[in-house]
Amino acid sequence: MNNLSAVILAGGQGQRMGGRDKGLVEFRDRPMIGHTVELVRPHVDSLIISCNRNEPRYQTLADKTVVDPLDDFQGPLAGILAGLSVCETELLLVLPCDTPLLSDELLARLFAAAADKPDHITVLAEGDEWHPLHSVIPAKHSSDLERWLEGGQRAVQRWMRTHPFQLVDISDLSEQLYNLNTPQELTDRE
Repeated sequence: MNNLSAVILAGGQGQRMGGRDKGLVEFRDRPMIGHTVELVRPHVDSLIISCNRNEPRYQTLADKTVVDPLDDFQGPLAGILAGLSVCETELLLVLPCDTPLLSDELLARLFAAAADKPDHITVLAEGDEWHPLHSVIPAKHSSDLERWLEGGQRAVQRWMRTHPFQLVDISDLSEQLYNLNTPQELTDRE
């Protein structure tokens, strides 16, 4: 796709990972986020990492790093807003740092749908089950998202539903969306 930036969300507290920064946890001989960076980099004009700690380490992997505009780990929407605030393209690809099994095929489906309806928020789904942190968002929604967060709202899917959206069914590739949230899940997927 043309005119596309990406933000990889690595700003969580890592509670289920024993407080460790998930994006920097080793998986298959490199930091978990490294898998997503390598996959995404050829497809985007700019790569942004949203992180709330270890920023110097993330700066080596991205064109830009951002931190949440709100204190106390306000959730993924805050990271998305931080990415939108520095996005210089019309569309922003959003991915979490903890799904390192993604493929070019999965991204190609997401990009094709987003290119077909660039004014919509495009979200990966398994049937009716949304994966809202795997999406393409028009950058024009930045100020609306800021108001949403200032109003105390934190639900990603609820915010997305306030805009035109489309779902991309990737049920046949659902294994790629497996979140590695715990040390045991890392071991199981090695």
